[in-house]
This record gives sequence, C-alpha cells and structure tokens, in this order.
Amino acid sequence: MERKSIIFLSILLLVIGFASVATNLIINNSLNIGYNNTFLDDVVFVKTKTEGISQISEDGKTITYDAKKISAMNEETNLTFWVKNKNTQYDADVTINCVLNDNSSNLADLVDLTIEPDNFTLVSNEVKTGEVKVKLKSVVTEEKSGSFTCELVATPVEREVPGVITDTCIDDLNGAEPVINGELIPIELADNGVVTYSDKGDSWYNYCEQKWANAVILVDSPSQTYNVGDTIQEIDIESYFVWIPRYKYKLFHTNQDDEVTDKLSESIAQTIEIEFESKDKETSTGTQDGEWLTHPAFTNFDVSGIWVGKFETGYKGSTSVASAQVNSSDPTKIQVKPNVYSWRGNIVGNFFKAMYNYNRVLDSHMMKNTEWGAVAYLSHSKYGINTEVRINNNSNYLTGYAANEKDANASATENQQYNTETGYLASTTGNITGVYDMSGGSWEYVAGYRDGTIGSSGLTLTEIRETYSKYIDVYASNSAQTTYSRRILGDAAGELGPFYTSSVSYYNNWYNDYSDFVDSSYPWFFRGGYYILGSGAGQFHFSRYTGGADNNVSARLVLLG
Repeated sequence: MERKSIIFLSILLLVIGFASVATNLIINNSLNIGYNNTFLDDVVFVKTKTEGISQISEDGKTITYDAKKISAMNEETNLTFWVKNKNTQYDADVTINCVLNDNSSNLADLVDLTIEPDNFTLVSNEVKTGEVKVKLKSVVTEEKSGSFTCELVATPVEREVPGVITDTCIDDLNGAEPVINGELIPIELADNGVVTYSDKGDSWYNYCEQKWANAVILVDSPSQTYNVGDTIQEIDIESYFVWIPRYKYKLFHTNQDDEVTDKLSESIAQTIEIEFESKDKETSTGTQDGEWLTHPAFTNFDVSGIWVGKFETGYKGSTSVASAQVNSSDPTKIQVKPNVYSWRGNIVGNFFKAMYNYNRVLDSHMMKNTEWGAVAYLSHSKYGINTEVRINNNSNYLTGYAANEKDANASATENQQYNTETGYLASTTGNITGVYDMSGGSWEYVAGYRDGTIGSSGLTLTEIRETYSKYIDVYASNSAQTTYSRRILGDAAGELGPFYTSSVSYYNNWYNDYSDFVDSSYPWFFRGGYYILGSGAGQFHFSRYTGGADNNVSARLVLLG
C-alpha cells in the first residue's frame, strides 16, 4: 500500500520562569536586594534553520514552524534554533520539554519527538544552539497531521560580576545563501589550496568566521568526473568565484562635497555595519547618515548575491608577461585562477564583451563599479578582514600574491602565493576563502563611466545605453577629477571622504589610497591600483583612464546568483 506523508506544524514557546522570592541582584557594581523583572525580556530566540518554514516573533519569544512532510521510515524533519541571554546580571538555567498537542495524540505511536539538548546553562551574552527532531518510526497508510509545543523555561542564576553584552555574530544570511546554478560547483578550500567538491552542508561557509562561500567552474574537458567529496585537481579548474551575499548597510558619509581639504592626522576608516537580507524583503532606501540602504549591486539585478571572480582575470594559455597582453574579446581565453598572468593590454569594450559572453546562463559580465564597492564594503565589516588588504606587488602580474611587507616595493620575488600565511593578508577575509588582487597586481577596469563620454573604450553610446545599460554604472556627464559628490552610494568612492591633495594627486583619508574621479579625458573607472603603487593601492583605491588598452590594466569577472 502506498505510504502517505505526515505533516507537522510545530510551535516553540519561550517561557521565562522565576522563583517567587527576592533574589540578590548586582546593579552598578554594588550589591542590592531586588527582583529583576527585565530578565523576562532578555532570553530570546535569535535564529532558526529548517527545511520547512520558520519565523521568529518580533519579541523573540516564539518560533512558528511549518515542517516538511515525512513519509519514509526513519525519515526526520528537524528545526535548529539559536537562543541568547542578553541579560548582564543573570545567567540562566534552561530546560526544554516538547509534547504532542491534544489534537495529535494519534501520532504518539508513529513518531519520536526529541530535543537536544533538553537542559543547559546560558551565561550572560551567550548564544547556544538546540535542535528539535521528529522522526517517523512506523509505516503509515494514510495522511496524518498534527502539532506539538516545546516549552523553554529559563530560570535566573545571579552573577557575581555583571556580564558584558556584545554584538554576537549569528551565521545567518537571512535568505541570501549562495545560489548554485549552471556549471558552478560548490567547493571547500583548504588552507593549502586543496579543493574539495562540497556537499553544501553547514561547513561550506561561515561568514561570522570570515569564511566566505567559494565555487568553481571546470574546464570543458576535465580529466575525470567529480562527485561530492572528491578532491578537484587544479588542472581541471577554469575559474574560481566567491559569493557576496545580498546585504544592506548603514550609511556613514553621505554628504561629501567636491571640496578637497588637508590630510587628517588619523585615518577615519571604520567598520561598516552590514546586515544580510533576502531579495524578497522590502528594499531599504536610505539616503542620509545612519539610515540603511540595500546595496545597489544587488538591487540593480534583483538578486540574492553575486559570484565575484576570486582573482583578476587571467589569459588562458599565457606563459609570460607579454603573452597575456592581448587586445581581444575572446571569451574562451578567460580564466580566473591563482598564479596565472593577469590579462592586460585590452580595451574596455573587449573586456566587457568577452566577460559578457563567458557564460550567459549565469549572466556573466565585467564587474561594475558598484559591485567592486559591494566587495570592498563587505571586506571592511565584521564579516571580512576589516582593514586594508595587503598589496599584490608581484611585478610579473601573477594573480593571488601578497607582498612580504605592508606597502612593499614592486618585486618579482618579495611576495608569497595566496595559500600561505602571508598570502592570506591579500584576501578580503584575511584567509584563503576571500577575494584576492583587490590591491595591486594590475589596475582593474570596471564598468562605470562618465555619461556620454566613451573615450577609447571601443563601445558605442547606443550599445551602452540600450544593449548593455544594466551592466554599466553611469556617472554624471559633468563629472571631473574631484567631483566626489557625484558618486553612487555603495561604490566605495565618494563615501570615503573627506579627501586631500598632495602635489597633483588626490587621496582618501581611510588608507591614503589614490582617489581620482572620472572626467572628460579619462571617463572610465579603474580600481585597486597596480603592483608598483605601495600605500596608494588598496580595495578603496579608485582612479580613471581613457578606456583604451594599457599593459597595467586588467578586469574582473562577475556572475549573478
């Protein structure tokens, strides 16, 4: 007889319990006798994870959980939850009990209902994880449904010393999880660079630990067929990508004008506040400091995130610096790998068309200026390295290198590859999972230009405005070298002010990176600096050029999620 499914709707209720007598309470480091009523609000759910649908109430007290169907013997439906004690003066002894509701008594012989752990201590500022499991232990012949309730009771335990509450990072991308489509293969990247085909489990990424999701595309004819758990040979990898999840950020310097001031005595670099979010959530549209803005790199395409080339784009088959200097729009020459020669000597139009045609299924394109900004801002948040990345000073334009010393001079040998302790410092995460070559290596053209001024790009205004309009950021037609007010919020340009001048050059006051806006003679942005620039290079470096070919300028590939 056909096996039917069981559907569960489960509800977790958080109840805070107290003894009815007065209890010792520490307030402002002095001992008093009192009753801490505020504790009722301080133990809350902060995250859930399930194959079904779950939602935390606004007060953090209740999780509503719509489970997946289960139909096979020993099949499970699970709910993982995270609970936090935000109280500074009490720890909490927690017990949890789950029971089937009265309308579900007929399920008692069909399922096992367990919770792990069912008791634990939750100290001040701590977050702990629990899991509710429902397993089908008997074959059923008709569809049944039911519900259960889990009651979490937290009893206060006085502290001798008040706790310190911090912003605990919960690894929750809030609906901006990596999207694997087309030829992309999720990978885990060991510290030494060994690549393993991932099963997309929890170990694949953890942005709280600055471990960003990575994926690869294989060459057309790999040496073997790969399955989950296999080590993928480097020779079979064509391109590496890193997932940049959709996020909103708190605006911090929206009022930059076009005035250039003196250099400040100290850096004004700051941690950028970021919250990941689903593309199904209402977009944040802030315009002033302190307001939230969903980053335009994601809203422009209405996506959950973008896959960014892990390295500058290389020229497939090149064996020398000179052989990677090719003015061509051939997409078959694209590779995104470590320790290859960066593709240079190409006009913007050829870079753009090669990358556009690289993989239309995954909506490939040349990185936009705002997309560069999205990576740069994420790198300077609690989810990234949160400082300036180390320059790639390799004078052979090899990808994925880091200088042995900060702001080192250009060298062919005074640097280390990406999979070393020194190499990690050139990554946006400070480890091997991040994006490389955002400081030094080659300058990188990005798709961002001064409206109406095509320069030597090889593109026409008709192509830019009609065929490729959503793939190119457009800046005001009266933009000039220091018109920082004409930035696009999120592009990591005008928000880095105030700016200062030294001789004929302009710099930001974050890390003293070069900061030149597009103008009539140089209408195309490029980013990052190149290997010879020392402290003037960085993920917040922006400058401009004609759009023509230059042997110091490359570009970067992006896929849409």
